[in-house]
Amino acid sequence: MSRRFLSFCVSFIVLLSISPVSMAYTQLSVVQCYDKERGVIQHRKEENCKGEMLSDAEAKRVKAKLHRERVKRAMKPKSERHQGPRGHGTGFFVTGDGMVVTNNHVIEACKRVIWIDTTDGQEGTAEVVGTDKSNDLALLKTTLKAPATAVFSNPVEIGSGGEISVIGYGTHKLPPLRPKLTPGTFGSPNRNNTRLQMKVAVRPGNSGGPVLDTSGHVIGVVYAQLNTPAVFKKRGELILDRGFAISNPVALRFLERHKVNYQRTAASDPRPRETVFKEAKPFIARVSCPRER
Repeated sequence: MSRRFLSFCVSFIVLLSISPVSMAYTQLSVVQCYDKERGVIQHRKEENCKGEMLSDAEAKRVKAKLHRERVKRAMKPKSERHQGPRGHGTGFFVTGDGMVVTNNHVIEACKRVIWIDTTDGQEGTAEVVGTDKSNDLALLKTTLKAPATAVFSNPVEIGSGGEISVIGYGTHKLPPLRPKLTPGTFGSPNRNNTRLQMKVAVRPGNSGGPVLDTSGHVIGVVYAQLNTPAVFKKRGELILDRGFAISNPVALRFLERHKVNYQRTAASDPRPRETVFKEAKPFIARVSCPRER
């Protein structure tokens, strides 16, 4: 047997012996990270996990327990504030201690009180921390603990026709009890990158909600829909399902002015819309106040 062949066999055996170790290391680099304070479990790189690292079996048990608790809270009797007419929009949590972003026009007419409802059954009030009327943004401080917090995409890497999702309490005949995901496609930013145009069916009640990329990260804040009848009357063009959002650079500057410690990340691998919705739903909030009679 030649020395060259013996050398090849030894090398092959060494590779076989170290491959499982490398594979195990790769598998352990992303863990199930349990944040007990916020009551959420998220996939995180091991070095970025600030909470308790769980096995898959432990994570499954904890998630089931958290789900039971959320269902129990969601089914409890509602207070008197749910009686009578009220206006509503959407917001989303950007910090664990209850800071919520929404549109200024959602809360501008709220004279007496602003109510916040989470998707896990919590209900509370909020006060206005800051507004930017020219960019239609508002920052609220709630009395609630955020079930989860949104992560902003920075920089935003999406081209025309790219898949996006809008999540919120868009009204269709009746105000919804739960948030809904509306699929759409990205159009383009305006010349100075302060607004985004999208092909998506934005409805009243979606205002203030997040626009998400395929990774589930925020790329903008919904604020308007095209007035189809008015455009048709003026131009004779029938343009359907056209929505508009405030771009991330504008939203992030607003948060920084108010010293909000938000989360951001670079683009990552795309995920199915079902997964995006499941992970985004906990950080969505319903923002409402009484309608003055």
